[in-house]
Amino acid sequence: MQRSASATAGGAAAVLGERMINPLSNPKGVRLTCELCGKVALVECQFCRVAYYCSKEHQSCDWNGIHSKVCQLLVPLRTPQAALGSEEERGRRKRVTKESQQFLMELTRQEALKLLHEGQFELAIPAALLSLKCSLDFYGPGVLELVPAYLLLGEASIGLGKFGQAETYLSAAKWAVMKQPDCPNGIKSQLHRIFGKLYASVGNPQLALQQLANDIYYSSLEFGPLSFHTCGGYYQMGNVFQAKNSVDCALAMYEKVVEICIDTLVAAIKKHEETGMKLMDEAEQVECYQMLTKIVATRQQILGTVHASTAETYFALGLIQAYMRSLIKAKQNLDKAYEVLQAALGPAHTRVHQVRGFLERVNRELQVTTSSPRAGRQENGTNPKRHTVL
Repeated sequence: MQRSASATAGGAAAVLGERMINPLSNPKGVRLTCELCGKVALVECQFCRVAYYCSKEHQSCDWNGIHSKVCQLLVPLRTPQAALGSEEERGRRKRVTKESQQFLMELTRQEALKLLHEGQFELAIPAALLSLKCSLDFYGPGVLELVPAYLLLGEASIGLGKFGQAETYLSAAKWAVMKQPDCPNGIKSQLHRIFGKLYASVGNPQLALQQLANDIYYSSLEFGPLSFHTCGGYYQMGNVFQAKNSVDCALAMYEKVVEICIDTLVAAIKKHEETGMKLMDEAEQVECYQMLTKIVATRQQILGTVHASTAETYFALGLIQAYMRSLIKAKQNLDKAYEVLQAALGPAHTRVHQVRGFLERVNRELQVTTSSPRAGRQENGTNPKRHTVL
C-alpha cells in the first residue's frame, strides 16, 4: 500500500505539484486550512486535491516530511463517498475505511519516529501532525490513544528549540495519561522520557534525571530492565551526566546501552536467520544506530580508540550496520573490534570468538553481494539510516 501511494504521486519530489486556490471561491461554509499551521489555505496539492497549505513553503515541508508517502492514501479518506444502498456495502466500506485509518496512523508514527532519530525535527512535525489528526478522527479527542502523537510533536518541538510548544504538547499527553488510571507503563515511560529531554534542553539536569529515572522504572516494569525499549532511558541519562561533566556516570550509562544493544542485535539476527522475522522495526534500527554512533565518538574521545570498551562499541555498531545491510561499514567496525579485543582479552576469549563469527558472516555476505554489480552499487551508496533489515 505504501509503495503504490508513493508511485501514484508520480515521483514528484523534484517537481512539487501545487495548485493555487482562492479562499473566496470556496463553497459557503467551507474553510480550507493549512495542514501544518491551520491558517487559511492558498495552495492545494495537485496530485490528491485533498491537502491544503497556506504557502508553498509549508507544502514543501509537508511533502518532504510525510505527504509524498501518503498522498493518494488520503484521497478515499477525505473525499465524500456516494451513499451505498445495501447494508453489506456500507459495512464493507466502513471496514475498509477503518483499516486505511489504522494503516495511516502506524505509517505516520513510524515515519515521524525515524525522522526524529535522524535529527530531522522540522520534517518530523508534518508526520507527527498527520498522526495526531488520524488518531483524532479514529478515536476522538481527549483519549489515551492520542498520547503517542503528542509525544512525537513534543520531541520534535524540543529538537527545534520550541520549548513552550513542546510543553503544551506534553501537558496534553500528561492530562490524557492522568485521566486513565490503568494507563500502560510503556506510555508512562515514554512520557517521562520526553519530559526528561525537555528539562535537559532547558538546563535543568536535576529534573531531567528524575524524569529519566521514572522512565527507566516504568519501562522496566513493562518490558524489563534489559529490554531495548528501556535502553533509550539509559542513553538519555548518560547524555545528561555527560552535559554535567559527570564522566564516570555517563560512561556507566553508555556501557548499559552498548550491552543491551549487543544482546538485542545478536538475538534479532539469530531470529531472522531462523524464522525470517524482524525483531526491530526501521525506527528502532535508526535509534540504535544513532545511539551507538554518539557513544563510540564519546568513548574514543575519553577512553581512546584502542580501549576494550571502545571496541565493544565497534562490535555493536558493526552488528547494527550488518542488520541494516550496510555491509562494508559493518566489516570495518567488526575488523576494528576484533583487532582491539583480541589484543586486550586474548584470542581465546568468548567475546573475541563471537566477534570473529559475525565478521566471517559479513565477509561471506560481501562475497555474495559483490558478485552482483547491482548489489555492489547499492552497498557503495549505503545510508545506514535508511536501510532495511538483514
